[in-house]
Amino acid sequence: MSKHAQSLIIYGIVLLLTALLLATGLDSYSRFISLAEAGVAYCKAEVTAADNSEMTRQPTPDARLYGNQYVTMVLLSGEHKGETVMAQTFVTADSYLFVEEGDRIIASVTPREEGQIYCRVVSFYRLPGIVFLIAVFIIGTVLIYRRKGLRALVGLAFTLLSIICFTIPQIYFGASPILCAIVTGAGTSAVTLLLLNGFHRKTLAATLSTCAGFGIAGLLFAGFSLLGNVTGYNSQQLGMLSYFSVRTELDVKHILFAGVLIASLGAVMDVSMSVSSAVYEIHNADPSLRIRKLFRAGMEVAKDTIGTMVNTLILAFTGGSLAALIALTGYGIQFNRFLNSDFIAIEIGQGLSASAALVLMAPLTALTASALLANRKNT
Repeated sequence: MSKHAQSLIIYGIVLLLTALLLATGLDSYSRFISLAEAGVAYCKAEVTAADNSEMTRQPTPDARLYGNQYVTMVLLSGEHKGETVMAQTFVTADSYLFVEEGDRIIASVTPREEGQIYCRVVSFYRLPGIVFLIAVFIIGTVLIYRRKGLRALVGLAFTLLSIICFTIPQIYFGASPILCAIVTGAGTSAVTLLLLNGFHRKTLAATLSTCAGFGIAGLLFAGFSLLGNVTGYNSQQLGMLSYFSVRTELDVKHILFAGVLIASLGAVMDVSMSVSSAVYEIHNADPSLRIRKLFRAGMEVAKDTIGTMVNTLILAFTGGSLAALIALTGYGIQFNRFLNSDFIAIEIGQGLSASAALVLMAPLTALTASALLANRKNT
């Protein structure tokens, strides 16, 4: 089959799955139970004046102002666009929303009796920064990596769509979080790898290895959860979902487990594809190599890949929690209490489960790719 024909088939499959996901997602979101206050709109606004007379400076390195701030702003979107309104906000260390003249923000607009509205500062307007990073990412990927870069972006879009239109709604309405994570992981990895390399033995090797690594990470975290008595209810964020479970069939207990599976998918796919591609290139250089020699060559690549990827996973899981780690340390919590706390235990479990899965599945990837490619003609 020609590469052009392969591309048409693959893109046809992706388009069909995308249409199915969109239809499923639109139907699911139309049935969501909203707990938001009725009539509230979140609008873009620009600060025209800020009264800091009731605020006091704190003995912090940057002498921050805390207390009541009175903000005058012009609404730039929504039903009341163009109106000048006032809002009071209480600036604290936990939610530092100190605004100045000229700042663009997001304000909540709540209707009151007789056409009056109540406004509150919710957050800064951060869309320009988000758009900037997305633009750099997309343009850089396409310009540097050309066709494969474009395919990678299509795979990324499909992954995001799968999570938004399938994983989240299905879990919300009571489907098994673990099953949803498995379906999402298998489907998105297969589509992504097919987009990158087409119908190819190294694609098959990478896909099989990704699914295996995905499963290993899940089994390891399941063992950790059993030994450490960890469930979704140990996480403060997931614990808040218990309120939804009263009104839906949401399975809160297993959401943490599903999150670990999805979080490990990217690194597992990366290692699988790297090792499979390396074995394929070695096979192309010398098609006469048998399984043993291909496996050894693949393992040399796997050693270097794992050496850096293990650090990447641990740093990724802990980097976002750096502030919390420093705070816990600063409060002088004893080591035994620190290590066994819900937050730290879950972070350790997530990081080490994914890292251990990579260590165990890299040899499996090298072996699978070697078995599929050894003593075969170039493809």
